Amino acid sequence: MAPAYDRAMTQAADAAPATPATPAVRRIGAQLAVGAVLGFAASSFGGPAVIGWWYEPPIKDAFSCASSVRAALAQFVKMQLICAALGGAALALAVFLVRRAMSRRAAAAHQAHKQ
Repeated sequence: MAPAYDRAMTQAADAAPATPATPAVRRIGAQLAVGAVLGFAASSFGGPAVIGWWYEPPIKDAFSCASSVRAALAQFVKMQLICAALGGAALALAVFLVRRAMSRRAAAAHQAHKQ
Protein backbone atom coordinates (compact mmCIF):
# COMPACT_ATOMS: atom_id res chain seq x y z
CA MET A 1 0.00 0.00 0.00
CA ALA A 2 2.80 2.43 0.76
CA PRO A 3 4.52 2.17 -2.66
CA ALA A 4 1.25 2.96 -4.46
CA TYR A 5 0.71 5.95 -2.18
CA ASP A 6 4.28 7.16 -2.77
CA ARG A 7 3.85 6.72 -6.52
CA ALA A 8 0.55 8.67 -6.44
CA MET A 9 2.13 11.49 -4.44
CA THR A 10 5.12 11.61 -6.79
CA GLN A 11 2.82 11.81 -9.81
CA ALA A 12 0.76 14.55 -8.15
CA ALA A 13 3.92 16.50 -7.34
CA ASP A 14 5.18 16.10 -10.91
CA ALA A 15 1.84 17.24 -12.35
CA ALA A 16 1.66 20.37 -10.19
CA PRO A 17 3.10 23.34 -12.07
CA ALA A 18 5.67 25.36 -10.12
CA THR A 19 5.59 28.55 -12.20
CA PRO A 20 2.04 29.96 -11.73
CA ALA A 21 2.82 30.98 -8.14
CA THR A 22 5.86 32.99 -9.22
CA PRO A 23 4.01 35.83 -11.03
CA ALA A 24 1.58 36.13 -8.11
CA VAL A 25 4.43 36.30 -5.62
CA ARG A 26 6.21 38.91 -7.73
CA ARG A 27 3.04 40.96 -8.12
CA ILE A 28 2.34 40.90 -4.39
CA GLY A 29 5.98 41.68 -3.62
CA ALA A 30 5.91 44.63 -5.99
CA GLN A 31 2.69 45.91 -4.42
CA LEU A 32 4.21 45.62 -0.95
CA ALA A 33 7.37 47.42 -2.05
CA VAL A 34 5.41 50.27 -3.66
CA GLY A 35 3.23 50.56 -0.56
CA ALA A 36 6.31 50.69 1.66
CA VAL A 37 7.88 53.42 -0.47
CA LEU A 38 4.66 55.46 -0.48
CA GLY A 39 4.28 55.04 3.29
CA PHE A 40 7.90 56.05 3.80
CA ALA A 41 7.44 59.16 1.66
CA ALA A 42 4.18 60.12 3.39
CA SER A 43 5.67 59.71 6.85
CA SER A 44 8.78 61.64 5.83
CA PHE A 45 6.87 64.62 4.49
CA GLY A 46 3.82 64.65 6.79
CA GLY A 47 5.32 63.26 9.99
CA PRO A 48 7.22 66.33 11.23
CA ALA A 49 4.13 68.55 10.97
CA VAL A 50 2.00 66.06 12.92
CA ILE A 51 4.61 65.50 15.63
CA GLY A 52 5.26 69.26 15.89
CA TRP A 53 1.52 69.77 16.31
CA TRP A 54 1.49 67.23 19.19
CA TYR A 55 4.15 69.28 21.01
CA GLU A 56 2.27 72.57 20.64
CA PRO A 57 0.26 73.40 23.76
CA PRO A 58 -3.41 74.30 23.36
CA ILE A 59 -2.88 77.53 25.30
CA LYS A 60 -0.60 79.93 23.43
CA ASP A 61 0.68 81.55 26.65
CA ALA A 62 2.39 78.30 27.73
CA PHE A 63 5.95 77.36 26.85
CA SER A 64 6.11 75.62 23.47
CA CYS A 65 8.91 73.53 22.08
CA ALA A 66 7.03 72.85 18.83
CA SER A 67 9.36 74.98 16.69
CA SER A 68 12.43 73.15 18.04
CA VAL A 69 10.77 69.80 17.43
CA ARG A 70 9.82 70.79 13.86
CA ALA A 71 13.38 71.97 13.11
CA ALA A 72 14.93 68.78 14.51
CA LEU A 73 12.49 66.60 12.59
CA ALA A 74 13.11 68.54 9.37
CA GLN A 75 16.83 67.82 9.70
CA PHE A 76 16.08 64.18 10.49
CA VAL A 77 13.84 63.85 7.43
CA LYS A 78 16.56 65.32 5.19
CA MET A 79 19.06 62.82 6.57
CA GLN A 80 16.54 59.99 6.20
CA LEU A 81 15.77 60.83 2.55
CA ILE A 82 19.45 61.25 1.65
CA CYS A 83 20.31 57.92 3.28
CA ALA A 84 17.39 56.23 1.50
CA ALA A 85 18.56 57.58 -1.86
CA LEU A 86 22.15 56.50 -1.20
CA GLY A 87 20.99 53.08 -0.03
CA GLY A 88 18.82 52.64 -3.12
CA ALA A 89 21.68 53.64 -5.40
CA ALA A 90 24.09 51.30 -3.60
CA LEU A 91 21.62 48.42 -3.85
CA ALA A 92 20.99 49.10 -7.56
CA LEU A 93 24.74 49.12 -8.19
CA ALA A 94 25.23 45.89 -6.24
CA VAL A 95 22.42 44.15 -8.13
CA PHE A 96 23.83 45.37 -11.44
CA LEU A 97 27.32 44.09 -10.64
CA VAL A 98 26.09 40.71 -9.35
CA ARG A 99 23.83 40.17 -12.38
CA ARG A 100 26.66 41.12 -14.76
CA ALA A 101 29.03 38.70 -13.03
CA MET A 102 26.43 35.93 -13.11
CA SER A 103 25.70 36.46 -16.81
CA ARG A 104 29.42 36.39 -17.60
CA ARG A 105 29.79 33.19 -15.60
CA ALA A 106 26.82 31.64 -17.41
CA ALA A 107 28.22 32.69 -20.79
CA ALA A 108 31.61 31.19 -19.94
CA ALA A 109 29.98 27.96 -18.80
CA HIS A 110 27.91 27.84 -21.98
CA GLN A 111 31.05 28.39 -24.11
CA ALA A 112 32.90 25.66 -22.22
CA HIS A 113 29.97 23.31 -22.65
CA LYS A 114 29.84 23.95 -26.43
CA GLN A 115 33.50 23.02 -26.86
